[in-house]
Amino acid sequence: MKLWRRIIVFLVVGGLMVGGIALLGMAQKNMTLSVACEADQFANYLKVMAKQFKEETGIEVKVDILGYSEHRQKITQDYTTNTIQYDLATVDTVWTGEFEEKGWTIDLTPLIKRDYLEINVPDIMPVGFEIFTWKDKLIAFPMSGYSLSLVYRKDLLDDPKEKEAFKEKYGYELQVPKTMEQMANVATFFTRPKEDFYGLVAGGARGVCCGQEFMTYLKCFNARIFDEKGNVTLNSPEGLAALKFFVRIFDEWAPPGAAAYWWDGRETAYRMGKVLMQITWSISRPGYELPDFSKIIGKTGMAAHPFIPEVKTSYGYGGWGIGINADISEDRQEAAWGFIKFITSPENQKAWMLTSWQEYGSPGDTGMPIRLSTLIDPELNEKNPWLKDTMLIEFIYGDFSFRPPVPEYAQIESILGLYANMAIAHELTPEEALAKATNEIKAIYEK
Repeated sequence: MKLWRRIIVFLVVGGLMVGGIALLGMAQKNMTLSVACEADQFANYLKVMAKQFKEETGIEVKVDILGYSEHRQKITQDYTTNTIQYDLATVDTVWTGEFEEKGWTIDLTPLIKRDYLEINVPDIMPVGFEIFTWKDKLIAFPMSGYSLSLVYRKDLLDDPKEKEAFKEKYGYELQVPKTMEQMANVATFFTRPKEDFYGLVAGGARGVCCGQEFMTYLKCFNARIFDEKGNVTLNSPEGLAALKFFVRIFDEWAPPGAAAYWWDGRETAYRMGKVLMQITWSISRPGYELPDFSKIIGKTGMAAHPFIPEVKTSYGYGGWGIGINADISEDRQEAAWGFIKFITSPENQKAWMLTSWQEYGSPGDTGMPIRLSTLIDPELNEKNPWLKDTMLIEFIYGDFSFRPPVPEYAQIESILGLYANMAIAHELTPEEALAKATNEIKAIYEK
């Protein structure tokens, strides 16, 4: 959606409406729904809302929390075999094209049009709908929106002695890096192995983690896996620059062993105070302020991720939606739709962010916004000032194409996860790794 169209949508929001869920039929009162939920930081509170939904509707909702790989395996097997183990499932944004092509979840467009006012559609950030749309079909409803952001130790970047030393070395003021060149300089300056402190960390574990982490840096260098016509353009000057920078992270700036880090390893290194900065998803931000979970309470800043200078500004966007199994009956679809409306209402989205990790979850558990009203809510911003200061801009300029949600995404991610890891392990040069990855992606995509 063009920016001017987004602005018009935001202006429509003037008086934000509050919608409830429609009354569900008596025949559904004794129904039990099953939800497959990926074990992200929103998962535990989904169980809380399931209990609240039963109190309001009489419909029981069982939430099965699964690790990322197990979650994908279970739901795709369920859809493929038509066993109907799950009525609903959380959907990663990158699965959009595959789910639509295979018809695994129902198109929510007719239901959204029918319940437009109840849902308060203009309050939902447009990029949330865009990312789950493929061939004009909405395969999942936005549930938890993430922005790709830079988190950093603001106490160190603001330290007068560090500022003085940095300016003497590089000739400009120490600041939150806005470009990749600045990021390299700041990472180099703060990498101090003798103090067991490092400038920048990423996850390098071979497979899905390394693939997604490398795509982050493709975004920062404005490299594209595909162009607008669908041609594979990964092996470009921008793509090579991104991979060379990615290799430098592990060679020069990250803690020893980072090449084997999964996402939790990267996060732990930052939370434990061993790293100056990282690019991560916004879902992680609240956890840095939790006692007994973080050693850097009050020391983190958050900003839009760095980039190479471009005319068009855009920031990485991702997250999770929730879709309805296309194999279930119409009455179960209607009940499932009622649950989706319930958990994504303005009231419950706010409650999700206010109370999840405090009362119901494990450390770091929280919800993430999909609504404009949530991003600008004064109470939420008092606790989480990064919502309006950083995430609102990132959502307005949100771009999910750096992780292209094409039907072949899982294969592409696997290819990148192999060859980017081989580059950081120096099994291949960046040039060799990028060329091999490009050829394999072409083989599956350019049919």
